[in-house]
Amino acid sequence: AGESPVLPEMGAASSAALWTLSVLVAGVGSMESRLSSDSLPCRTVREATPLELRANAGTLGRDYLPSAYDPWLGPRSAGVIRLRYGFDARRLSQRPGAGACEYTPVGLDGQTEAWVRGCLAKPAAASRLAVWRALKRRLYHYDAGVLAFHAFPRNYLLSPAHWEELLAGRPNGGLAAALDVGAGDGSLCSPYARLFGSVTVTELTSPLVWRLKATPTQGASLQAVATAELTPRALGREQFDVAFCLNVLDRCKDPVRMVEQLHALLPPGGWLVVAVVLPWLQSDAVARGSHQRRARVVGGDFE
Repeated sequence: AGESPVLPEMGAASSAALWTLSVLVAGVGSMESRLSSDSLPCRTVREATPLELRANAGTLGRDYLPSAYDPWLGPRSAGVIRLRYGFDARRLSQRPGAGACEYTPVGLDGQTEAWVRGCLAKPAAASRLAVWRALKRRLYHYDAGVLAFHAFPRNYLLSPAHWEELLAGRPNGGLAAALDVGAGDGSLCSPYARLFGSVTVTELTSPLVWRLKATPTQGASLQAVATAELTPRALGREQFDVAFCLNVLDRCKDPVRMVEQLHALLPPGGWLVVAVVLPWLQSDAVARGSHQRRARVVGGDFE
């Protein structure tokens, strides 16, 4: 279970050809979006109410991931988006050891609403989707995504204001060194990068690492590394003040080993920031090499 995943590597000629294709697709997609009137109506963006959360309003059923839900309230033509935020504080307070924990709710803010409205106003062009479907039959599916959606924002976790609030007490403040494991196309680390002096990001393949090198950091130095091993030798640094593992634990080969490696890279008082899609459901992002180690996570919801 500890083996590194084996991924196909592209030659220089193939890589250059694919990147040329991705730039062309981005250009065509951008032009298509400008000329198209396929924007989706968006009149209201709001948080789900506590009653809707308890009722699992919008749940899609067995054919989808347990965490998936329909954000549209009523017909799409009505333009009402309902996003799930919050948690049941009463239930959390009743769990063993809850007295030593702090729970900070994150709500819908203006930056998040603006991102949602922007995505609905300019959805992905049909040409990008067609290229993505064709590439993922031949490539590692994350490579296919980063090539087909070059220069197109696809992922979102927290707003810059949310990150600033949650990371306010980070070790070493603005001089801190951060590590982001499995950073994808960089869209999740870009909003917080400005809060650090340096950011090291990792991925498994050359296309993803090349894309990460273009991540906007607003002043922080950036190092992108192609590696599956989270060791000082592979990362070029002994320790990091803050390590991020965002939407990775449920998709990696060995979640327990990954947490152990990250812990070893943190000094006393260092922070580990983890984002996990809940309810927990593992899926092997790299269906090659060793089998995925199953992690025992109890419970069917956040609380």
